[in-house]
Amino acid sequence: MNLTDLYNKTSPCVVGFIARVKLLQPGQKPLFPDIFGTGFLVDDCGTVVTNRHVVEAFEQQPRHPQTNESPVAAMMLFVNDDKRGCHMSAVEIKGSTTLGEFNSSETWFGQAVPDIGFVQLKIRETPFLQLATEDYYLQIGMDISTIGYPMGSNPLTVLGKLNQISPFIRSGIVSSIFPFPTPKPHGFTIDIMQQGGSSGSPIFSNMTAQVVGMMYGSVIETRGSQSESASLIYTVNTNISIAEPAHVIKLALDSYRKAYPQDVSTYPTLQQVKDRLPQPPITEGLTWDSEPT
Repeated sequence: MNLTDLYNKTSPCVVGFIARVKLLQPGQKPLFPDIFGTGFLVDDCGTVVTNRHVVEAFEQQPRHPQTNESPVAAMMLFVNDDKRGCHMSAVEIKGSTTLGEFNSSETWFGQAVPDIGFVQLKIRETPFLQLATEDYYLQIGMDISTIGYPMGSNPLTVLGKLNQISPFIRSGIVSSIFPFPTPKPHGFTIDIMQQGGSSGSPIFSNMTAQVVGMMYGSVIETRGSQSESASLIYTVNTNISIAEPAHVIKLALDSYRKAYPQDVSTYPTLQQVKDRLPQPPITEGLTWDSEPT
């Protein structure tokens, strides 16, 4: 599958978590809500998988000073079939939880508690992604891609205005497996840089479009600089990003569903949400002049 087809097929299942309130200086106008994390739908009942540290960031977002309403929503995009327009909706969150305990019957080479969280959206009949679980679904050197919101909303407003709203696709390879190539790895790394906002991004097999893992962190390099009068120690991000494997996510998801069964019958369907949104304008008939060289 080429990257264009993979993006078109999977990106409707990717959500961005946004802060619904933004504290600004007097006279300052907001460009777009702050995006602080990514997640992805794993069933048609509005269940989203993301990182534990993304869910923990929900309570760090400022609440509305008058209504005290929930500070977080999930941003979903709906591109028209003819690719000539796009809807965007902030979907309400019913609740969230995180993986709190993890035990292994053998020596475990991954995180002591995998960085996994779950968010229930108030929406149903959604598209969703498939988690890979077969043996050897991860191979060193295999082509992978990830879709999410690296650096949050900054790249969406880089021109000093809202210049795009779609998530970013980035491509690379699986660079290592914890602890070595095995049927069910304990973790793995990819050669795509992890950046704020991309936490919780799904990682796809370019061949099958299945989710083989989820981004959660990176290997940080420590550097030092010395002059005659001072020294400075600082850190830089690297392209060695660490990921949670899909079969571990699936085990956690099964436990979540058992512990927190959901009745979504009263939630609006995706189509109902789309029908409530205004139709986007069609951008056609654009003309411009250029001076001859």
